[in-house]
Amino acid sequence: ILPHYKLFRPFARIKITMSNVNIKQASFSDLNEIMEIEYTCFGEDAFSRQQMAYLITQAKGIFLIAEYDSKIAGYISFTTSKRHHTGRIYTFADLPEYRTCGIRGIVLNKTIEYAETKKLNAIFLEVRTDNAAAISVYEKKGFVKRSIKPGYYHDGADAYSMVFYRK
Repeated sequence: ILPHYKLFRPFARIKITMSNVNIKQASFSDLNEIMEIEYTCFGEDAFSRQQMAYLITQAKGIFLIAEYDSKIAGYISFTTSKRHHTGRIYTFADLPEYRTCGIRGIVLNKTIEYAETKKLNAIFLEVRTDNAAAISVYEKKGFVKRSIKPGYYHDGADAYSMVFYRK
């Protein structure tokens, strides 16, 4: 059985650019759409509605959504630590039909720009070791593998801990 994030393939290639994607701070009113994406992408590893509401409304950092054609196509929750001058990508997902369209790269670029404005020294994240597509995007943006976290996910899958260092 393939992991849930490998089951979906886009029906048609969609051309996405910054001019037709609206990146903005999420609000509580976006929670239902965000949760649909969260459950679609992460299954049993999905954050709860309560956790996601906290990340949107109270966490230190930003929670960005990418809107395409009046629909949320993806999102990222990025938390910051002033004490350590670092940030962490807490959750990051895009709808399966947008996986090959560049949404992930656009949202990740905006997050890195935000981190640079806050003068953060590093950005950390975890990603499944078998999620080659996501790992490729992260590595293209300058993230490097730091370590493996055995049994990190609900199903026992391992995660890479990755880091991006500010230049």
